[in-house]
Amino acid sequence: MTLALVIVAVAVVLGGSATAVGLVHARQVAAAEAKAEQKKEAAARTRADQREAQEAAQAAADTAERSSRAETVKEVEASVKTMAEENVTKGLLDGPILSVSCNPVSGSTDDLTDTTTSFDCFAANEDNADGTQSGYFFNSTVNWDSGEYTYGLGKSGA
Repeated sequence: MTLALVIVAVAVVLGGSATAVGLVHARQVAAAEAKAEQKKEAAARTRADQREAQEAAQAAADTAERSSRAETVKEVEASVKTMAEENVTKGLLDGPILSVSCNPVSGSTDDLTDTTTSFDCFAANEDNADGTQSGYFFNSTVNWDSGEYTYGLGKSGA
């Protein structure tokens, strides 16, 4: 009977050791899985942060491009006014030229996929009693890729 008790005691000890080893192993596996999940989440956050930074950089570049286009339109208006004033000096148009404003008729200054925009520009030479103005039409086309523009007397063909 003593031998049977010893065998049972050894079996219980060995069984308990196996259970303890199994628990340690299960904890190690769970810890490794948790660490892998943390790495995956960190990588996903990094990708999201990078994507957000790229989107912010693109938005800033788009804003700068739109601002540049607005400045180019001001340059076109100034050039058209100079041309109109030269035509007044030559006696080809009645003056004085009060103001010039250009509005897109084909293409856009906001749509950055447009590579060119055509404008009709109005050179006012007289304020009318009813609040309107009289004047002359000019046309202009801006190539946004090169930054170059052309302009001349008359409405655009767009």
